[in-house]
Amino acid sequence: MKNYLRNDLIDLVPYDEGDRTRIYKYKLDANESPWDIPERVKKALAKEIMSGGNFNRYPDSNCTLLRKYIGQYCNVFPEQVVVGSGSDEIIQILVTAFVNKGDYVICPTPSFGMYRIFTSISGGKSVEIPLAKNFQYDTENINSAINKHKPKLVFLCSPNNPTGNVIEVNQVLEITKNFDGIVVVDEAYGEFTQGTMISLLDECPNLVVLKTFSKALGLAGLRIGYCICAPELAKQISKVKPPYNVNSFSQKAAIMTLENQDIVKERISEILRQREFLYQTLKQIPGIDVYPSEANFLLIRVPNGTMTWKKLMDKGILVRNFSHNPHLENCLRVTVGDQMANQCFIDAMKEIMG
Repeated sequence: MKNYLRNDLIDLVPYDEGDRTRIYKYKLDANESPWDIPERVKKALAKEIMSGGNFNRYPDSNCTLLRKYIGQYCNVFPEQVVVGSGSDEIIQILVTAFVNKGDYVICPTPSFGMYRIFTSISGGKSVEIPLAKNFQYDTENINSAINKHKPKLVFLCSPNNPTGNVIEVNQVLEITKNFDGIVVVDEAYGEFTQGTMISLLDECPNLVVLKTFSKALGLAGLRIGYCICAPELAKQISKVKPPYNVNSFSQKAAIMTLENQDIVKERISEILRQREFLYQTLKQIPGIDVYPSEANFLLIRVPNGTMTWKKLMDKGILVRNFSHNPHLENCLRVTVGDQMANQCFIDAMKEIMG
């Protein structure tokens, strides 16, 4: 068949989310919550549906009530919030809003691949800045790239996926103050660490903080993401947001989840406990290097990443294999699961490495 794709996209490698059809005993590859929507929220949603959800009508395109709840959750004004169908869509919206064909976008590497992919789709040019030793952010190299390429956007992921480390507030402040474009700090895993860049918004009008309901809040399947920024910048971003982009059911589920933050906080605390258990235990297994993480996953390095990944799959355990990435040779990323899943993973790794 004739290739109708744009010439500049022919060699684009799409994001690989893996085989979602195969069933694994423990799925620890996508940084999802190990728990489904709380029973309390399920019952409230069922009651909402049975009483008439008005799903024959288009959803609230502005997510008015949800933005109010997010504002309370993040201690910002609703006018500072833009909601999307997952944070992926927000990334695409940001690139669409600010990047012309041929413009540069700076992002770290290794990091979340969609920054580069959406830049390519928009006709922009991504400049990937390697992380320094132990995957720390290299502010000097980022600032040098900004001065050289004059980008429209700079993406910073904190905690970074897949390495789990964070960028310091003073580093973000330095980059944002010395840059005339938009700086996006992706805090998809922000609930698992201390602090947020939201506190910088008042003094950094070009800063955008990206967050999601997919990780700590456990709504990955319902696709809710959002960004927080200055109200005037939010207006500019909203100009290119598709209408009705977040369905009514997802909006209701997100609101009800925020109404039950006690459960969310308990689950976050358990993930942090399990992360520490997993980290300390894996450190004791010969042949495994474990990197510190402030997210809900751990990055490990083993003698043979692909072989270990395949052996784990044979045992019904799916983790993410990054061995193909030159910055992550023989590295695997494992999501922190519940106690049973984590113990099963540890037992499997002891057997594989033995």
